[in-house]
Amino acid sequence: MRPPVPPEAGGAAPAGLRPASAPAARNTARGGRPRDPAADRAILEAVLALLGEGHSFRALSMDLVAQRAGVARATVYRRWRNKEELVLAALSSLDVPVTPSDGLPLRDRLVDLVDQIRHRGQDTNLHRLLAGLLGEAVHRPQLVERYEDTAVAARRDAMRQALRDGLDSGELRPGLDVDQAIELLTGPMLARLILRQRPVESAAFAEAIVDTFLDGTRSHPTPR
Repeated sequence: MRPPVPPEAGGAAPAGLRPASAPAARNTARGGRPRDPAADRAILEAVLALLGEGHSFRALSMDLVAQRAGVARATVYRRWRNKEELVLAALSSLDVPVTPSDGLPLRDRLVDLVDQIRHRGQDTNLHRLLAGLLGEAVHRPQLVERYEDTAVAARRDAMRQALRDGLDSGELRPGLDVDQAIELLTGPMLARLILRQRPVESAAFAEAIVDTFLDGTRSHPTPR
């Protein structure tokens, strides 16, 4: 006989926190009971609070998260199989949708996408959490890879599409490695914001990144 499902406690969602996405099959508890969105928010808020207070990934535990969220340990495990999935869901909840930039000229489109990273940079709490995630990459490189595959996938896809459109239109030189190009475009802004913890006050830095990139990748370089 299965033990009774423990009650799920709720909690207020912090500013900017959105419900984490999950496969449809996991939207209900194992016994068929619908998931409580309030419990989802309380758990994710607890993870972010603990990480923000300086708890490392290794020090974090499902029990500790359940205690902070005010829910049963089983409630956490019904939603996320392990600590890695839970931390990724919490970090992903802080992201914002990518603003569409289709229809703009290639340069403006790339500047807009790089500058959206700067706007995300206004969230210093997110910077702190991501810096901790990078520190954990020494022990768990797959954690950073999975973060890129989940939280920032839409942003990378938008930039990948812009670059492919530039290749199709002939603006970018044939044979350009799109994935390497994405690293070149995003790396400087991420290094400034996360590694060096320095604010970027205007879009000028995004423009400089894109112009330097295009100087070396345009099919027909144009003077600026």
